Amino acid sequence: MIGKSITELDSVDSTNNYIAKALDSGEYRWGTAILAHFQTNGRGQRAATWQSDNRQNLTFSFALPLKGFDSRAYFSISRAISLAILHTIRPYFNHEALIKWPNDILVDQKKIAGILIENKLTKNPAAICGIGLNINQTVFADLAQVTSLKLLTGASFDNRRVLDDLLISLNREWGMLNSGDFRNQKARYEAELFGLNRTIHFLENDHAWKGQITGTTEDGRLLIKREGVEKPFLPKSVKILY
Repeated sequence: MIGKSITELDSVDSTNNYIAKALDSGEYRWGTAILAHFQTNGRGQRAATWQSDNRQNLTFSFALPLKGFDSRAYFSISRAISLAILHTIRPYFNHEALIKWPNDILVDQKKIAGILIENKLTKNPAAICGIGLNINQTVFADLAQVTSLKLLTGASFDNRRVLDDLLISLNREWGMLNSGDFRNQKARYEAELFGLNRTIHFLENDHAWKGQITGTTEDGRLLIKREGVEKPFLPKSVKILY
């Protein structure tokens, strides 16, 4: 069960790093969530820094066992977490919330949450899953396309209460994944994709072009139709512009 115990840290370099070290030493207990009130080196996708003020947002990580897990389904973990975040935040507002492939959450085309999954395949194989969800922060230096629950609603939120709601959704999605419900989960993820069946802009090798997202492959590559031809793209090979 994800979050069956929670370890709170006032400060840490990265909750993902903390869990990686605990796995290496054999001290990590499955189901434990590591919650940091501040990260000195929080990380996002594409080596980006995750900006979060002290005690204003949710920044936490947990590990999921990969022993016996089909490697072709690794991306399904990202799908499950993305859907869990969507289900958690949508009741708080009436704005459009969607998934920006591979695993950012946008509200009104502004980023409110990000996911960093690092697969550790040697000793104690695991997917280390880090989540950053903007809750009460209202100022993000030099980041125009970012939002938070407070910016969207004008209200302040109890971070721990939001975490409890998110853990319920995470465990629901993880249970579906363990039951083998890959196809249904994939269809639900694709239905929530930003830019699905719409003409949007992409960036590939510093070259911008237009195409339509049509879905994803089983292993998580993005299917884009460009000039009538559909092609799969790996997460770091193309960037969605929004």
